[in-house]
Amino acid sequence: MTLNYAEGAPNGPPFVHLHAGAARWQYSQEFLEAISARWHVFAPDLRGHGKSGHVPGAYNLADYVRDIATFLERVVGEPAVVYGHSLGGEVGVMLAARYPRFMRALIVGDAPLSWRNHAGEEPAHRAQNELWHQLVGRPEAEIALALRDTPVLERESGRVTTAREVMDEDSIWYTLQATSLHQLDPDMLAAVLAGPEVMLVGYEPALVLPAIQCPVLLLQADARQGSALPDADVEVALRLLARPTLVRLEGIGHPLHGPPGMTPRILAAMEPFLSQL
Repeated sequence: MTLNYAEGAPNGPPFVHLHAGAARWQYSQEFLEAISARWHVFAPDLRGHGKSGHVPGAYNLADYVRDIATFLERVVGEPAVVYGHSLGGEVGVMLAARYPRFMRALIVGDAPLSWRNHAGEEPAHRAQNELWHQLVGRPEAEIALALRDTPVLERESGRVTTAREVMDEDSIWYTLQATSLHQLDPDMLAAVLAGPEVMLVGYEPALVLPAIQCPVLLLQADARQGSALPDADVEVALRLLARPTLVRLEGIGHPLHGPPGMTPRILAAMEPFLSQL
């Protein structure tokens, strides 16, 4: 199995970005280009995603963690700041607990910190994943059209609507996500749909978080905009982590790098933490 990755110029210490599930490294390209002015950026496609290899039936959290540990050892070659968004954040948390020698610091981008009460099991989110599972591998133009029917939960009203009602018809997201789903291994989403108790086995805060000794920055999206990192998880993390920092991202939802113009705000949220390393 091979991992595809992007790499920036060696302008500073290593900074490794792990993308969200059913995405690719390009999802955060604007952010990665900006932060590469001061860091040596590495951005792998997780197994089964983008141009990385497919491994049917092997998409549990432990599988991703072993891949990235090997990547850090063989490619990066020194302790790195690891920034993971969503699924990438879950990978980063387990990585920091099991392979501390590879970690200079960890940034968790709005990722759940437990398999219990997981955001992926929220009905609209699960319906989204069921639709995407049906679309994987189809022609990109067909996927882009069908993505307009992706279920979306309106936080204020509590009703489930569709992407076409909340996004511009010409949103770049349709094209980006269509390419991601065209390249995705369908078994990746099958693992997600099997449930967090299966996919995230061992992802227990009481066991994992105390094992993390490096500095940790928790970026929590705005609950009013749809956050996958609940306050209850944050409270546990602040109690169990050795060196935690919390930043709440007011007005920013779970897709931290999706809406245009988010890069300066995400960089500003990280800067105080990164400047102390």
